[in-house]
Amino acid sequence: MKKKMVLVTMFAVLCSACHIASKEDPTKDDTKFYEATGLLTIPTSGFTKEDVRTKVVLVDKQKLDIYMFEVKFATLMPVTIDMVIRGVDYKQTTNGIQFYGDSIVPTAGEKPYEKYVVKDLQGKITTDSMIITNYYGETPSHYAGKLKK
Repeated sequence: MKKKMVLVTMFAVLCSACHIASKEDPTKDDTKFYEATGLLTIPTSGFTKEDVRTKVVLVDKQKLDIYMFEVKFATLMPVTIDMVIRGVDYKQTTNGIQFYGDSIVPTAGEKPYEKYVVKDLQGKITTDSMIITNYYGETPSHYAGKLKK
Protein backbone atom coordinates (compact mmCIF):
# COMPACT_ATOMS: atom_id res chain seq x y z
CA MET A 1 0.00 0.00 0.00
CA LYS A 2 2.84 2.36 0.86
CA LYS A 3 4.54 1.77 -2.53
CA LYS A 4 1.26 2.46 -4.32
CA MET A 5 0.87 5.79 -2.50
CA VAL A 6 4.44 6.77 -3.36
CA LEU A 7 3.83 5.96 -7.04
CA VAL A 8 0.56 7.90 -7.10
CA THR A 9 2.25 10.88 -5.43
CA MET A 10 5.16 10.79 -7.88
CA PHE A 11 2.73 10.60 -10.82
CA ALA A 12 0.78 13.59 -9.50
CA VAL A 13 3.98 15.61 -9.08
CA LEU A 14 5.15 14.72 -12.58
CA CYS A 15 1.79 15.63 -14.10
CA SER A 16 1.66 18.94 -12.27
CA ALA A 17 5.09 19.80 -13.67
CA CYS A 18 4.09 18.86 -17.22
CA HIS A 19 3.89 21.29 -20.06
CA ILE A 20 2.04 20.66 -23.32
CA ALA A 21 4.14 22.40 -25.95
CA SER A 22 3.52 23.20 -29.56
CA LYS A 23 6.09 21.90 -32.02
CA GLU A 24 5.58 24.91 -34.22
CA ASP A 25 8.10 27.73 -34.47
CA PRO A 26 5.96 30.86 -34.60
CA THR A 27 8.58 33.02 -36.32
CA LYS A 28 10.80 32.75 -39.34
CA ASP A 29 13.73 35.04 -40.18
CA ASP A 30 11.60 37.52 -42.13
CA THR A 31 8.43 37.37 -40.00
CA LYS A 32 7.15 40.50 -38.27
CA PHE A 33 6.14 39.77 -34.68
CA TYR A 34 5.51 41.40 -31.31
CA GLU A 35 6.32 39.73 -28.02
CA ALA A 36 5.09 40.66 -24.56
CA THR A 37 5.13 39.35 -21.01
CA GLY A 38 2.21 40.11 -18.76
CA LEU A 39 -0.71 39.19 -16.54
CA LEU A 40 -3.54 36.86 -17.58
CA THR A 41 -6.76 37.31 -15.59
CA ILE A 42 -9.91 35.21 -15.56
CA PRO A 43 -12.37 37.71 -14.02
CA THR A 44 -15.16 35.23 -13.17
CA SER A 45 -12.93 33.10 -10.94
CA GLY A 46 -10.37 35.69 -9.88
CA PHE A 47 -7.56 33.47 -11.22
CA THR A 48 -4.42 35.25 -12.39
CA LYS A 49 -1.18 34.05 -13.94
CA GLU A 50 1.81 36.36 -14.01
CA ASP A 51 4.64 36.41 -16.53
CA VAL A 52 2.63 34.91 -19.40
CA ARG A 53 4.69 35.23 -22.58
CA THR A 54 2.62 36.08 -25.65
CA LYS A 55 3.75 36.46 -29.24
CA VAL A 56 1.66 38.00 -32.02
CA VAL A 57 2.90 37.03 -35.48
CA LEU A 58 1.76 38.95 -38.56
CA VAL A 59 1.04 36.22 -41.11
CA ASP A 60 0.15 38.57 -43.98
CA LYS A 61 -1.41 42.03 -44.44
CA GLN A 62 -4.76 40.96 -42.96
CA LYS A 63 -4.21 38.01 -40.60
CA LEU A 64 -2.14 37.34 -37.50
CA ASP A 65 -1.62 34.43 -35.11
CA ILE A 66 -1.49 34.72 -31.32
CA TYR A 67 0.78 32.39 -29.34
CA MET A 68 0.52 32.12 -25.56
CA PHE A 69 3.28 30.13 -23.86
CA GLU A 70 3.14 28.07 -20.64
CA VAL A 71 -0.31 29.34 -19.80
CA LYS A 72 -2.90 28.10 -17.28
CA PHE A 73 -6.49 29.25 -16.92
CA ALA A 74 -7.32 27.89 -13.46
CA THR A 75 -5.57 26.99 -10.23
CA LEU A 76 -6.54 23.34 -10.57
CA MET A 77 -5.36 23.08 -14.18
CA PRO A 78 -2.71 20.35 -13.86
CA VAL A 79 -0.50 21.41 -16.79
CA THR A 80 0.60 24.54 -18.59
CA ILE A 81 0.04 24.71 -22.33
CA ASP A 82 1.32 26.55 -25.38
CA MET A 83 -1.79 27.77 -27.16
CA VAL A 84 -2.26 29.21 -30.65
CA ILE A 85 -5.16 31.31 -31.97
CA ARG A 86 -4.83 31.42 -35.77
CA GLY A 87 -6.32 33.60 -38.45
CA VAL A 88 -7.13 36.70 -36.40
CA ASP A 89 -8.05 39.78 -38.45
CA TYR A 90 -6.03 42.95 -37.86
CA LYS A 91 -5.46 46.46 -39.11
CA GLN A 92 -2.65 48.96 -38.69
CA THR A 93 -3.67 52.25 -37.10
CA THR A 94 -1.83 55.44 -36.22
CA ASN A 95 -1.69 54.14 -32.62
CA GLY A 96 -0.40 50.64 -33.44
CA ILE A 97 -2.26 47.45 -34.36
CA GLN A 98 -5.84 46.53 -33.56
CA PHE A 99 -7.02 42.95 -33.93
CA TYR A 100 -10.31 41.14 -33.61
CA GLY A 101 -11.96 37.80 -34.24
CA ASP A 102 -14.81 35.53 -33.32
CA SER A 103 -15.51 31.79 -33.30
CA ILE A 104 -11.87 30.72 -33.64
CA VAL A 105 -10.89 27.24 -32.47
CA PRO A 106 -7.58 27.47 -30.57
CA THR A 107 -4.97 24.71 -30.66
CA ALA A 108 -2.64 23.36 -27.99
CA GLY A 109 -0.07 20.69 -28.71
CA GLU A 110 -1.34 20.89 -32.31
CA LYS A 111 -4.77 19.62 -31.19
CA PRO A 112 -7.95 21.70 -31.63
CA TYR A 113 -9.95 22.62 -28.53
CA GLU A 114 -13.52 23.10 -29.81
CA LYS A 115 -14.85 23.30 -26.23
CA TYR A 116 -12.95 26.56 -25.75
CA VAL A 117 -13.81 28.42 -28.96
CA VAL A 118 -12.41 31.95 -28.82
CA LYS A 119 -15.24 34.49 -28.95
CA ASP A 120 -15.35 38.29 -29.00
CA LEU A 121 -11.57 38.57 -29.37
CA GLN A 122 -10.29 42.14 -29.30
CA GLY A 123 -6.78 43.37 -28.83
CA LYS A 124 -4.30 46.11 -29.48
CA ILE A 125 -0.58 46.54 -29.65
CA THR A 126 0.88 49.96 -28.94
CA THR A 127 4.49 51.12 -28.73
CA ASP A 128 4.91 49.52 -25.30
CA SER A 129 1.95 47.23 -24.52
CA MET A 130 -0.31 44.42 -25.68
CA ILE A 131 -3.90 44.04 -24.50
CA ILE A 132 -6.11 41.04 -25.36
CA THR A 133 -9.68 40.41 -24.21
CA ASN A 134 -11.87 37.48 -25.24
CA TYR A 135 -13.97 34.56 -24.10
CA TYR A 136 -12.81 30.93 -24.09
CA GLY A 137 -16.19 29.30 -24.50
CA GLU A 138 -18.21 31.14 -21.85
CA THR A 139 -15.20 32.15 -19.74
CA PRO A 140 -13.94 35.74 -20.06
CA SER A 141 -10.21 36.41 -20.22
CA HIS A 142 -8.04 39.53 -20.06
CA TYR A 143 -4.34 39.78 -20.85
CA ALA A 144 -2.19 42.88 -20.33
CA GLY A 145 1.48 42.70 -21.23
CA LYS A 146 4.52 44.90 -21.68
CA LEU A 147 6.19 44.64 -25.08
CA LYS A 148 9.75 43.42 -25.29
CA LYS A 149 11.96 45.89 -27.08
